[in-house]
Amino acid sequence: MSTAANPDEALGDAEAQAPTKQGAANQATAEATTDEIIGADVVAADEGEEDDDAAGTHHRFLFFQAMPAWLVSTLVHALILLILGLVSIADPIQIVNVLTASSGGDDGPEIEELSIEEFDPGEIEEAEEMTEEVEITDPVEMVEPVAMEVPVLDIAAVPLDISDFAADMAPAATTLQSMASMSMKPMGSRSSEMKEKLLRKYGGTDSSEAAVTEALKWFSRHQIKSGPTAGAWTFQHELVCRGACGNGCTKPGRAKQLNAATSLALLPFMGAGQTHLKGEFKGVVMGGLRFLVQNGKPGKEQGLPYIDYTGGGNMYDHGLAAITLCEAYAMTGDPDLAGPAQAALNFIALAQCRDGGWRYRKRDSSGGDTSVVGWQVMALKSGHMGHLSIPPNVIQGSTLFLDRVSSDGGSIYGYNKPSTTPRPATTAVGLLCRMYTGWDKNHPGIKKGVKHLAKIGVKKPDLYYNYYAAQVLRHHGGKEWDKFNAELRDWLVETQDQSKGAKGSWYFNGAPHMSEAGRLCLTSFATMILEVYYRHMPLYAEAAAEDEFPL
Repeated sequence: MSTAANPDEALGDAEAQAPTKQGAANQATAEATTDEIIGADVVAADEGEEDDDAAGTHHRFLFFQAMPAWLVSTLVHALILLILGLVSIADPIQIVNVLTASSGGDDGPEIEELSIEEFDPGEIEEAEEMTEEVEITDPVEMVEPVAMEVPVLDIAAVPLDISDFAADMAPAATTLQSMASMSMKPMGSRSSEMKEKLLRKYGGTDSSEAAVTEALKWFSRHQIKSGPTAGAWTFQHELVCRGACGNGCTKPGRAKQLNAATSLALLPFMGAGQTHLKGEFKGVVMGGLRFLVQNGKPGKEQGLPYIDYTGGGNMYDHGLAAITLCEAYAMTGDPDLAGPAQAALNFIALAQCRDGGWRYRKRDSSGGDTSVVGWQVMALKSGHMGHLSIPPNVIQGSTLFLDRVSSDGGSIYGYNKPSTTPRPATTAVGLLCRMYTGWDKNHPGIKKGVKHLAKIGVKKPDLYYNYYAAQVLRHHGGKEWDKFNAELRDWLVETQDQSKGAKGSWYFNGAPHMSEAGRLCLTSFATMILEVYYRHMPLYAEAAAEDEFPL
């Protein structure tokens, strides 16, 4: 625009049409200036016109030539600003409309529901503590333990670090935790609301629940509170209560089975909905779980990490500890328990015998027996409910073992070989394993097996058989369960010890399978029988929460 330094001269020359050389130059300058304003397309067109058209073109642009340069520049800039203004106004309107359409959908409430405030741990813990499943009517009297007299089981030379072990399980442990968080509560039957509903529906009473509460108090009084075995229980429970109640274990070596005793004490707490994170007894449960985790012996085989709980005992002890850890994890989703629980299951897989069963030792050369198999299958079931990893071949192997020891169409189970007549304990164990591994309610083996158990009825004081038979009949339901439950429930409530030191416990002289383990073992089984109404969701309900293993 600065080249039009003499606009007045250009205008004067155009009006006078002076043919002078200087005028011609000024006219050319004005025309060039005008060409710059209207664009290169006009210049190109001017150069391509005939002589007669040139005159017409000159007259058409005479108006622009007559205008001052500053006015032409002002008009052009105003036009450009107007165009830019229209573009600037149109775009924001379009953007606002798009954003308005998006925010008007359903995404807003979903984002609010996923706010962090919904998952504040403090609020959850406080809310859970307001609705306790076990009501304590009397204060729990704790006694000073005799730490030096309690047998000490050899603990791993290097204390087990839970976080390090969980990291060693990666990525499996974190994946399993994610699965658990996205799924429904596998132990939802133990929540206060569902527990009350199932208790009434399947035959529990206020008296049976009161008996459970008293039993939990008894266990709490007999937990070791100090020393290297703090948090554990022992079958020599009379040493902890200083003889307030007797009938401890009588078989040499039982005193070393701290893993089994601790597990048998913890399972009734968890069956009643008590965990290490909530409940009146959460401190008691926490101490027991801490002892179990640290008292296992970690190892690794073929790259697979495991924890061995057979120390001081055998595969019975390991199966009980595995059930306890898996139930605790399934109930709480506590990531600190994911690694130890999975590692305990890994050891079960590694310990399986060639015939698909389990016995006293890892890969026992003599093959499996139905009694030990029952505890391992129950541990695997608990792990499955907690979304832990269960190798399908392990479950398939266990079903092959059950096939080998069964008879009468799968309704009778022997110890390590088929039996021609129903053996009460092993038949009950075998039938429960079949239920867990996929046989439905109408399977001929289940239907006939239930008839066998109904004919045997309640066996007093064989709590081992009664414990398994109660689960089989309760899952199946019907008149067989109603009759069996009424007799067993009322008998247990009536026989619970009410004496000062032993209040809340059970002991029966000559009880098959477990009398040598003493009062603690019998009390555990009796309590779990009275929790059978809600320990697990019924397998054959219309909407069972716990499906069978994937085979």
